[in-house]
Amino acid sequence: MRDVYIIGTGIHPWLGFSETVFADFAAVAVDGALRDADIEWQKIQSIMAGIFIYGGNAGHLSGQYLESIFGETGVPVVNVYNACATGSAAIRMAYNSVAAGETDTSLAFGADVSPKGFLTAKSDNAVQDRDVIRWKMGGMPNPIYWALECRKRMAKYQTTEEDLAMVKVLMSEYGSKNPDARFKKAYSLEEVMNSVYVCDPLRLYEICPVSTGAAAVIVTADKALIEKADRPVKINATTMGSAMYGDPTIRISALSCPARPEAPMLSESYSASRQAYEKAGIGPEDIDVLELPDNSSWHYLVYLETCGFCDEGEADKMLRDGETKIEGKLPVNPSGGFSSHGEALSAQALWQVIECANQLRERCGERQVANPKVAMAQTYGLMGNSGTTILSV
Repeated sequence: MRDVYIIGTGIHPWLGFSETVFADFAAVAVDGALRDADIEWQKIQSIMAGIFIYGGNAGHLSGQYLESIFGETGVPVVNVYNACATGSAAIRMAYNSVAAGETDTSLAFGADVSPKGFLTAKSDNAVQDRDVIRWKMGGMPNPIYWALECRKRMAKYQTTEEDLAMVKVLMSEYGSKNPDARFKKAYSLEEVMNSVYVCDPLRLYEICPVSTGAAAVIVTADKALIEKADRPVKINATTMGSAMYGDPTIRISALSCPARPEAPMLSESYSASRQAYEKAGIGPEDIDVLELPDNSSWHYLVYLETCGFCDEGEADKMLRDGETKIEGKLPVNPSGGFSSHGEALSAQALWQVIECANQLRERCGERQVANPKVAMAQTYGLMGNSGTTILSV
């Protein structure tokens, strides 16, 4: 397997619901990645596209729709959907294509215009406008499941409502300094604690909304392209994990969980992260920057434990002691996290990878971690989908 490097990244800044065609958002991100890599479109030898599930036929063929903008060159195009881990699947396929020698340079991208309201496991087609289907959401929304898990955590580890609010305060501080973030207000602890409950114990400011955005990454093993790139970043591992039998997590779309746990919590992410550590030949102690999926303040805490950065029940103390701040032992989500951006299904995992790459390329201004060498992006999706990417310079 050949060494593979990220040489170009591009983002369309996150925003709320939009009537703009999703491919136009994708085009902004892809054009940015091409410019960053300083290469022509014709250099792309394969395209791994995140499916825009709410976009009907156009969204299911997102790669082909992107080609219709930049030019059809006959290269392989694969469209993939893995719920919120869609971007992880796209970059993994791009990496494998290049590492195996099938292609020299590949593009992974995702663009998403999420529907209004919280996401749920049940969605019904509402209105079809030409080849784009607008979906309406039904059933129990995601925050209900997160709140159930959060209550379990509070009972078991004495996590407090102030702990949950502290996560938002920290994320908003970083998000206020990120030009690509959707929410740029820095909140005080009092403001977060006074926000309304969405689903007890999670408050409005402690839950990320659905969002619109796009992200693109260009990877290559071409030595000439790597040499001319601006601080290329090596991909040490990019993995996917699925759920293990006996996982005690209450699955979105389910109403129960095993009475006695026989597998780790969020086992798909446990698996993806352990695979990545093994492939990269490192451990969690070697990570200098971490982007994790803080869909809620509960996620921020539990993922530190699931991915092995501390033992169960210890994440609250890491937060309180300042260990997860930019200047701390393990800087977590210096991007501002999902809390400052929101969920954009097919794009968010790639956006996390880009944030990690930007830290390693020292492009983050006020949010810059001092001298990082290894960064990790972790995301998860519906029904036991998870992806981990580890990068280094």
